Amino acid sequence: MKLLLSLRFTLLLLLGACASLLTAQKPYLGDLSYITPEEQRWVDSVYQTLSPDGQLGQLFMLRAHSDRGPEHIAQVRAEIERYQVGGLCFFQGTPEKQLELTNIYQHLSRVPLFVSMDAEWGLGMRLPDQTISFPKQIALGAIRKNELLYDLGAEIARQMHRIGVNVSFSPVLDINNNPSNPVINTRSFGEDRYNVTIKGYQYMKGLQENGIMASAKHFPGHGDTNVDSHYGLPVIAHPRARLDSLELYPFQSLIRYGIGSIMAAHLQIPALDSRPNRPSSLSKPIVTNLLRQEMGFTGLVFTDGLEMEGVTKHYGNGEVEAEAIAAGSDILLLPESTPAAFAAIKRYLAEGKITQDAIEEKVRRILLAKHRLGLTRATFPPVENLRGELNPPEAYALKQKLFENAMTLVRDSDGLVPITGLEKRKTIAVHVGLAAPTAFSTRLDDYGKVTHLNATYGVSPAERSKIIDGVSEDDLVIVALYSDGSRFLEKVPVGPEVLALLRGLDAKARLIVTVFGNPYSLSALDGAGTVLMAYSRDEVAQDAAAQALFGANKIDGRLPITASPAARFNAGIETHPVARMGYAKPEATGIDGNLLAAKVGILAREAMARKATPGMVVLVARQGKIVYEEAFGYHTYRKKRPVYTNDVYDLASVTKVAATTLSIMKLVDDGKLDLDVPIRQYLPDVAGTPLESLTLRPILAHRAGLRSWIPFYQETLNPSKKPSSQWYRTEPTGDFRIPVTEKLFLHRDYVDSIWHQIYTNELPNVGEYRYSDLGFYLMAKIVDQVSGYPLDEYADRNFYRPMGLTTLTYNPLGKVSKSRIPPTEEDKYFRQGVVQGTVHDMGAAMLGGVSGHAGLFGTASDLATIFQMLLQEGSYGGRQYLRPETVRLFTSRYANETRRGLGFDMMQLNPKRKMNLSPLASERAFGHLGFTGTAVWADPVEDLVFVVLSNRTYPSMNNNLFSNLDTRVRLHTAVYESIQREDVLVALPPLDGKAR
Repeated sequence: MKLLLSLRFTLLLLLGACASLLTAQKPYLGDLSYITPEEQRWVDSVYQTLSPDGQLGQLFMLRAHSDRGPEHIAQVRAEIERYQVGGLCFFQGTPEKQLELTNIYQHLSRVPLFVSMDAEWGLGMRLPDQTISFPKQIALGAIRKNELLYDLGAEIARQMHRIGVNVSFSPVLDINNNPSNPVINTRSFGEDRYNVTIKGYQYMKGLQENGIMASAKHFPGHGDTNVDSHYGLPVIAHPRARLDSLELYPFQSLIRYGIGSIMAAHLQIPALDSRPNRPSSLSKPIVTNLLRQEMGFTGLVFTDGLEMEGVTKHYGNGEVEAEAIAAGSDILLLPESTPAAFAAIKRYLAEGKITQDAIEEKVRRILLAKHRLGLTRATFPPVENLRGELNPPEAYALKQKLFENAMTLVRDSDGLVPITGLEKRKTIAVHVGLAAPTAFSTRLDDYGKVTHLNATYGVSPAERSKIIDGVSEDDLVIVALYSDGSRFLEKVPVGPEVLALLRGLDAKARLIVTVFGNPYSLSALDGAGTVLMAYSRDEVAQDAAAQALFGANKIDGRLPITASPAARFNAGIETHPVARMGYAKPEATGIDGNLLAAKVGILAREAMARKATPGMVVLVARQGKIVYEEAFGYHTYRKKRPVYTNDVYDLASVTKVAATTLSIMKLVDDGKLDLDVPIRQYLPDVAGTPLESLTLRPILAHRAGLRSWIPFYQETLNPSKKPSSQWYRTEPTGDFRIPVTEKLFLHRDYVDSIWHQIYTNELPNVGEYRYSDLGFYLMAKIVDQVSGYPLDEYADRNFYRPMGLTTLTYNPLGKVSKSRIPPTEEDKYFRQGVVQGTVHDMGAAMLGGVSGHAGLFGTASDLATIFQMLLQEGSYGGRQYLRPETVRLFTSRYANETRRGLGFDMMQLNPKRKMNLSPLASERAFGHLGFTGTAVWADPVEDLVFVVLSNRTYPSMNNNLFSNLDTRVRLHTAVYESIQREDVLVALPPLDGKAR
């Protein structure tokens, strides 16, 4: 019977994977049913060099440790040389020793080795306290932003490449619906087949698109067991129909989407193989008939560890391995005895139980997989700087993000979350199972004065009374229940003593219970009215929980399992911190989501097909919620790196409003700037120059008479039109310290020349409208002079950092993975290379990347958040960043102006001019366009934010098709056309931009 995919799984096609923290790697293609001519030549050439023993050796993957002594190392070396084994699986040790041994073992092997690890929650699963442990899959199952699992897979892939590993035994696709499961439990994404499938797909995609083979385990499904297969043979007694609809569903789905390998578990499943004590890993009906033939799997099949008692109890030494090969597996993981296994397999060959053709097919499949992993020759990553490169800040940021998104408010009957009004009541935190100070208690302290008390799970009556007596009626009590720290289960042993404490506290005060461990522990907490599930006592989870309780982060998680009648699958309350951007379906805000997606998709594909831009991100937010965020195309026309919604773009002139104008508004608010005072009061250097009498108001409206721009870089080129050695060096040295690119540094003295040219600029158009960058150069310097902080730091301190906007930044390299930043141009006129991660604008680059007119980078969502704050008249997250009257002043039209506010662009009212935004927008809409193909518009009438980010300037800024097609205007119009109202029927505007 063929296993059918539910139509719901087609949702996977709509899930956009976020960008990773990883440098580009060749994707691993898991379908081994086809082979290219080049692959065929390599496979043939290698296969022909293998002796019969060498062929068998490719089927073996040995256990390897880096914490064992010379005897173990010598044994591994000997088996590599004697049996030409195909791979190793590493366990405990240290990263440095593991890589050192990997390089030694690869050097010894005639054919490069598969090197694998169990890295379900990262390298920390096998190398704890030395490498990062990401959240376990039960916590990931709570996350609604599935694209984060792509990021996780991609970062684990990056770390694996760095340590010489090429196969990850993850994701776990077991559907855990047995709370007593002793071995899967928190390693599963949960009990729902769709959730498990989607999460597993994103994780797999993150690994394989970044060059690591993923392995789905434990086939055909280990979730509904109460026996650990390390110590016995679990029995799955369900009928075939149940297996098809539940256990097999995620495996079938990921097979369709190219999973590279599958691990066959040690399970007895009578419905699939009725022979007694026949593990599924040794079952031809299961491995060959079901997995290969029925389900159509074309990748590699690994056995689960063959040392496990679930398989060794019933079969003799060497027989296990021979039976596994006969059943259809390709690779024997952790054989008990390589010599015995070799002997048994040869005996099976002689007896006809295994054919030579079957061995050849397996070996060729293995060699093809090695080719696709780049194992045509061994590589030897350096040990130097390994620890730091396995533990970069970006990876910890990802871990934090994962835990933040996993937080699940199971229930909140009294509406206590987010916590507010701390000044009105005493806050007490009771830590059970782990004594404060903890990461949780430390973070709680950051939000106000908190009294911390400690207790054990066996809290005595006297201790309980002391705690309860110290609580007053109006107090807020936060009880933290920490797990016992067990590796897989993270048990939270809530017994009668703890329940008595909780009842006593609940009777006297406002009570919030936070659980740092296994979600099945919720079964004992049905009496608690407010419960936050944090899934782990990991310090990052503790930190994320504290921030969530105080409203710093949105709580968005959903329970991935059912623990009790009051804690069922998918339970979870979504909190919206005061005035913070949220997420919703388009229909929830009056937008037809299908219509919006169709219109935007057509326009995006048109732009890419016409080569107006290689890719783009489009975002729509309405009523304070992001309702549409989609990525299209690729970073370049080479189509190697897809665009993801969290890619970081050069925002170009959007900098003028998202950094400079904001900063000017803040200084006006603070009484440090007057828009109508000559700028010489703030910039003494302009005294005696043509600029001395200019004021900020006309500068902001582009009516100060300043030239549009000055090509400063041209004077720094030599006669060959290359950067002159008089002004540049390829490394920072001496006074050559201004970073123009990663490999081009300008002499400090030339910065003075830039300012001199600006200051001495004549004003040929005073009072007339002329769009000018020069005024924003000046305003950046004014911010610096008046505030004492350079523009980038001032904007970061006053807006980006407190608002939590992690990608809005100048000079993103070092803060954001370069792979997330689409290149903006192949510069052949100045920088002589690809501009990626450094500002495209030449003048801004010559100022070290920070200027008032350009230099800001960011994602669509962070940019949208800035404009949501402006729509909310300066308020965001419970904080007033700007006064409402200041926001209204700057976002209102300048006197007698058809297009400009103060700093902000607005709808062009002159019908003779080209339209700059949708003709359906209100005249109150404000925003800006950017040279690189960016745009952001906020419409107070519709409570609408629209963002489009692209790198239309790649490979050449002379490509004007993006503007000629009016892509930004037409995309903006598509949003308005998707708003559901009966009285508006419009079509996309024609290419001339004129409304009909």
